Amino acid sequence: MNYKKIHLTGIGGIAMGTLACMLRESGYDITGSDSGVYPPMSDILRDARIEYGPFSEDNAAAADLVIVGNAISRGNVEAEYVLNEKKPYLSMAGALHEFFLRDREVIAVCGTHGKTTTTALLAHILTVAGLDPSCFIGGNSINLGKNYRLGKGKYFIIEGDEYDSAFFEKVPKFIFYRPSHCILTSLEFDHADIYRDLDEISLWFKRLVNIIPSKGNIVYSSAYDTLRPVIAGSRSRCASFGSGGSDFTWHFSGYTEQGAALSLSSPGDGAELALESTLFGDFNYANIAGAAGMALKLGIAAEDIIEAVKTFRGVKRRQEIIYRGANLVIYEDFAHHPTAIGYMLRTLAHRHTGSKIWAIYEPRSATSRRNVFQNELPGAFEPAGAVLMKTLFNPGAIPPGERLDLDRVRADLETRGKDARLFGDVDAIIRYVADHIDFGEENIIIIMSNGGFDGIYHEISRVMGDLEVKSRN
Repeated sequence: MNYKKIHLTGIGGIAMGTLACMLRESGYDITGSDSGVYPPMSDILRDARIEYGPFSEDNAAAADLVIVGNAISRGNVEAEYVLNEKKPYLSMAGALHEFFLRDREVIAVCGTHGKTTTTALLAHILTVAGLDPSCFIGGNSINLGKNYRLGKGKYFIIEGDEYDSAFFEKVPKFIFYRPSHCILTSLEFDHADIYRDLDEISLWFKRLVNIIPSKGNIVYSSAYDTLRPVIAGSRSRCASFGSGGSDFTWHFSGYTEQGAALSLSSPGDGAELALESTLFGDFNYANIAGAAGMALKLGIAAEDIIEAVKTFRGVKRRQEIIYRGANLVIYEDFAHHPTAIGYMLRTLAHRHTGSKIWAIYEPRSATSRRNVFQNELPGAFEPAGAVLMKTLFNPGAIPPGERLDLDRVRADLETRGKDARLFGDVDAIIRYVADHIDFGEENIIIIMSNGGFDGIYHEISRVMGDLEVKSRN
């Protein structure tokens, strides 16, 4: 591929922006375009000295290759130019394979939940082991300070997204990565905007499993019965992980000052690892077991795994503490699926026994704004003392008959005895918390959204910090 100047159409997304930085770091001349680029990606592109602007035919015309993001549709001026002028083009997933994955031993981390943390942790384990891996993560690793790494070793760990690749490739991204090994964290219905049902998603996971080499490893969660038929016909070396009766079994030992202690046993491999982690909660113990299990299958020494798990600091926006005071801790999390919401709230209730839990939630993803989980969502909030929800983000993008009814969610929560409120903006949410919080008791605020949530994170931390100081005077 004799490409020098590469243009990314739709550069503002996390994946496309990250790919732009990787290509720039690899020596290519990179430009980009989008309808709007916002922090943090605007800051990242600026620091990488990547120029971007509005969509224009001239952008595509000046490039040797155009990479088209999956947010781009027919009618976009650059997409139309590429097709009409027969300009070389690739999807983001296709470009990752062509430029970075083709000659590497790829480890894909796939599933509905836990992909980002597991990918970041496995990359950290292989780094600590001295293998100099590359990685591509769906969130910012706190250890790396970014969401990718370009190493010289043979391994490339990549978060395998099941969302489709581009308007011209209605195929999950993980298929293009052609992995040698795979971790399957979970499998539930999601992405209601492109998949009809769980069976359709499962079919693509079966197709993924079908391209893993026979000498490759598949490490999968035993907690999801939906994964059993997925791996049933596999010719690869399969091993399960879970909280009991698995090839890699984790046991929670107790909380520590920094997080949690757990053990990981593998009778088949003769391994028994005593682990400490800054992460806590059953879903994180499963993430640790999946990453450590794959590392053991790859021949990584137990002492390197133990050290890496201990020094892994997590991923931004995943169980991240953004404020800590005397009687208040504020967490930020990416949870938006009912399963993830329930996991997070149960974990906090267990870790902070006796504290009042304030759940602040914004439905923002294509699935969470739909009514596919209308009946399941109220139950996910069961551990919360108060549930404060913001009205749907961009409701016009969802057909009226498919929209989540948040008034009904609120009513269902009230019948369960919950203090449930629905607000039109984040300022109203912050005012409600400020008016009703009691700093004489322990409080936990957990903010859950897969988007920017109109900047609530910084503002609520500032307001609560000021209030807590005043409460002590």
